[in-house]
Amino acid sequence: MADITLEQATERARQAEVICRILEHYPNPMDTYEIDAIVSLLGKLTGNVAAWLVEELALKENK
Repeated sequence: MADITLEQATERARQAEVICRILEHYPNPMDTYEIDAIVSLLGKLTGNVAAWLVEELALKENK
């Protein structure tokens, strides 16, 4: 169960979007450890949002 609120899901999605937009325009090559850290952070942010959305969809379908 994703124990987050709509507001938290929204904020995490925004944070993930900001990270992705920064990466689009980042001018320098990144080291593997930097990429690993970013991938881990994006996974944590978007994983909770995805779980929350799946739960909400299931609740709406069961009504």
